[in-house]
Order: sequence, then C-alpha cells, then structure tokens
Amino acid sequence: MNLGMELEYFHLAVWFDRKTLHAMVQALVEAGVSVTWKESPEQFHLLVNTTDGRSDWKMQRLNGSYKLHITGIPVNDSRVALVLYHFVERAKGHAMIKVTFEECVLLKQIQYGEVIRIVELKGAEKKVIYEKFCNVTMDQVIAAMKRRDSEERIPVLRLELDYELATLYDAMQAKDQSQMKQSTERLKQLRREMLLLEA
Repeated sequence: MNLGMELEYFHLAVWFDRKTLHAMVQALVEAGVSVTWKESPEQFHLLVNTTDGRSDWKMQRLNGSYKLHITGIPVNDSRVALVLYHFVERAKGHAMIKVTFEECVLLKQIQYGEVIRIVELKGAEKKVIYEKFCNVTMDQVIAAMKRRDSEERIPVLRLELDYELATLYDAMQAKDQSQMKQSTERLKQLRREMLLLEA
C-alpha cells in the first residue's frame, strides 16, 4: 500500500476476539501511534491520536467478542491506515475503503477480510477493476433476513469455522480423504451462512 494516499473507511465492521484486539492496540503503539483505552463489561473504548486529530473507536462487547462498527472515518495518518487495513484482513472484517490519489479514486469493498470488488473513479468515468464471484441464492437471503439472532450467531459461527479449519488441517496431515471432503463441504456451508448474516 502506498503511504502517500489518503484512505477513508466506510461501513467498517470487524469482530475482534480479545487476543486480536490487544494485538491491534500493540501494533498501533509499535507504529508510534499514541492510544488510550477504557474498558467496561459492555464496551471497549479506544482513543487513537493520529496526525490528523483524535479518532474515537467504541467497540460493543458481545459474548466475549468486540465489534468495531464505524460508518465513516478519514484516515490520513498512514501508520493508522496500515494497521487498520491489516486487522480488517486478519479479523476477517468488512469495510468499504475509499483510496484517494492525485488523479483518481479507488473504492475497495472488503468482506471477510478479502477484497471482493475494486472500482476506479476518474472524473465522471467509473470502471470495475476487480470483482469476485459469489453465489448466494434468493432463498438463502430470505432465510437470513428472517433470522433475528445474527448478532449472537456470528461469534459462534466464527468458532465453528476455526474448529472445522483445524479439523481439515488434521485430515490433510493424516491424508484422510473422506474427512477432507466432509470438512470442505461443512466449511462451504458455514461460509455461506456467514455471508448471509453479515451482508
């Protein structure tokens, strides 16, 4: 990532476990960013002092996870921009990032830590540079919209994904084809459910 560009984050939504949250705070401190925080049973409140002012990041606590949800923050401080970008990827978060160059603007849409779409804007011209294919049926979308427990289901789903990934890894080490196929299918189901819940 070019340090000379300006980044603005829209609709940032990241679920952190405690270990990843502390790793992000440590990465900010190691990058030379001044941070202070307060923690309560309901919230983790992080104040980040950047070169362009103070950012106030409030994270809701739910079932041992911390949700950082920000609708729009400009990040001109390249240190903070790089750390935040890294942890959106690492924590499999979602974000729309506006990257401003001298002559153009790039809009990067990230879901589950992966870039799924990049759009370039030059004046009145709009060009899709990259788009990742995803197949979700209308029935799956309707079923997900009917669910009201998505906020509670997401952290559990993350644990199920981690467990199934570990099972797949063990099966690969043991060259157990049957378990590898079973775990792969289960991971596809869990991924589809996660896409629907966090869309």
